[in-house]
Amino acid sequence: MPWPDFSELSFGYSFLREFERSYAPGGAFPAAPDFISQADEASLGYDVEAALDGAAPVFFQFKRSFVLTIKSAKEIKNGDFTECPLFRMHLREKNHFSQHRALVTLESAGNQVFYVTSQIGSSEELSQSYVENSVVDSAAALFAPAEIILPSHHESHHVTFRPDEAFGMLYSEEGSRFERRNSKARAAIQSALNPRRQSAGANRQHLESVVDSLMFRSRYAGQIANRFSDVAVKASVLAFLVLDAQMTLYRGD
Repeated sequence: MPWPDFSELSFGYSFLREFERSYAPGGAFPAAPDFISQADEASLGYDVEAALDGAAPVFFQFKRSFVLTIKSAKEIKNGDFTECPLFRMHLREKNHFSQHRALVTLESAGNQVFYVTSQIGSSEELSQSYVENSVVDSAAALFAPAEIILPSHHESHHVTFRPDEAFGMLYSEEGSRFERRNSKARAAIQSALNPRRQSAGANRQHLESVVDSLMFRSRYAGQIANRFSDVAVKASVLAFLVLDAQMTLYRGD
């Protein structure tokens, strides 16, 4: 039951850079650490107002998945799946799954939020996918937080899946099958975000509600976010510090 030999940071970077090359205004959106390192927004060289116009904000929480290649895995033995490889995405247990609950709350407020987890097993596969511009299509699996319904907040949980399979299994004490909304990552992104594209003014108003909802969760994060006046910058910083998630913008093809 090995980990892939690439880091979560490398996987997240590869996915985000490819996503932004394909979909973000201008081919990029400054990551939260970039914003945090710049106390003077004027020095960023990035026009947030222009980027927001006709775009849709989206939040990604990145994870690596365990790779299962042996048929003695319980998912095979109990008949839930018939063949390997399988991938296990573990949910963070800290503070009774506070991260997952916060992501569900963010999604339920009308935001587009995705877990993005790996469905490859090696750094060679990740590098090849990055070079071929196929990280989104072949190396990543997407799950909406709200489709992962935890039976309790006091035991371990993980999601097991196969690439492009129409269902996943949530395992706690017993497995629970659920239909995946997003078995094809690129198609899911486009269908979810194309209708959400709004004017800059509408996006600012929406992001103000995101900032309000995240600000109270961490006084420290709020102090850093308040170094910036732009609401999109604040939302990106708070998503990173409070949810360990990246906010970016989607404009489409």
